[in-house]
Amino acid sequence: MITERPTPTFLMKPFSYLAAISSLTILGALQAQVRETPVTLGLIEGGNPQGYVQNSNDQGILFATAPGGAGVMVTYDKIRGEGLEKLIRFEERAEVLGGPRALFAAGSYNEAAEAFGKVARDYAIILGGPQNFASEALFYQIESLKRAGQYAAMAPLVNSPAAATIKTKLSPSYARASEFHKLWSVFGQGDFAGLKTALEIFQEPQTGSAKLLPAPSFKKLPPNELAQIAFLRGKVFESEGAKEKALEDYYRTFTLAYGNDVLLSKLAMGAAMLIQKEDPRIAQENKAALLQMQSIAYLYSRRFGKDSMPAQFQAFAVRPEVPKAPEQKPTEEAKPAEGTPPADGAKPAEGDGKAKEAPAAPAAPAEAKPAEAKSK
Repeated sequence: MITERPTPTFLMKPFSYLAAISSLTILGALQAQVRETPVTLGLIEGGNPQGYVQNSNDQGILFATAPGGAGVMVTYDKIRGEGLEKLIRFEERAEVLGGPRALFAAGSYNEAAEAFGKVARDYAIILGGPQNFASEALFYQIESLKRAGQYAAMAPLVNSPAAATIKTKLSPSYARASEFHKLWSVFGQGDFAGLKTALEIFQEPQTGSAKLLPAPSFKKLPPNELAQIAFLRGKVFESEGAKEKALEDYYRTFTLAYGNDVLLSKLAMGAAMLIQKEDPRIAQENKAALLQMQSIAYLYSRRFGKDSMPAQFQAFAVRPEVPKAPEQKPTEEAKPAEGTPPADGAKPAEGDGKAKEAPAAPAAPAEAKPAEAKSK
């Protein structure tokens, strides 16, 4: 049973329309369909009133105690909690995000992107609130597009004003991941020069002996981030015709992503196989080239299934025959030339020219004491 509490006096202040207008700047191109959504606030003074969010911005939320009622501005300093951890409970979060999350978990990324996008648009009124689920939905809409391979569709969302709330209204882990969304969107636009520049901040400067390396080394990063950067740099190298460097980065990518990022591992393996299949030595049935091609194709088939492999690579998905090193026969011990003393120092017997067994070494004498000096 919910006990009604008197409305705090500061909730009775009229909402500033200037604040309402400023809140629209974060909505970008999103047009809210839901005009208000249920919420429970944890106030520093005034208990935990239940009501409806009608809008939000960087200063606070427009809060009404009754559906369709007149809203008043509740600033964040009036709500318990520090930073982004304000006690604002959006009642519809679990229900609204449940369907899109199920699609995402099932790997239906195109459908998930559409479903998450609908949530982000419908609930744009809460984009200005800390830890709001509209910003979360927008993040996963972009992530779903990336996983679906719709890189070109990412750019309008990544660059929208609403996307700024992913950094400012969600936890830092979302902000970090959104930086990589930007890289993928640049790739989706085919801007390899821009992508090359953007990747430079993740590379170590080539100074001293590092200048001898074929490509700059990456800075120390978590494996999932390093795998993405390596793949994207491989695409840059490939656009420049540096296929050997691209291959190195693709191999690095699927080595890092093999056990934890199925999609990225598949992308890197596919890109590597495409380069290797175009090698003219494959048509010439060069053993070294075939061995390399078969190795990665066989690994792909074992990890992801041969049926999921593009048809042009399936013929190479056989266990490669690794050539065995020739066996070395044990060599007979070299016999000493006649008249040559054996290595152990034994002397040949007189007359027969054969070496006799060396006598056992005498026991070590007891430590000798120095003789006392005699005076002459």
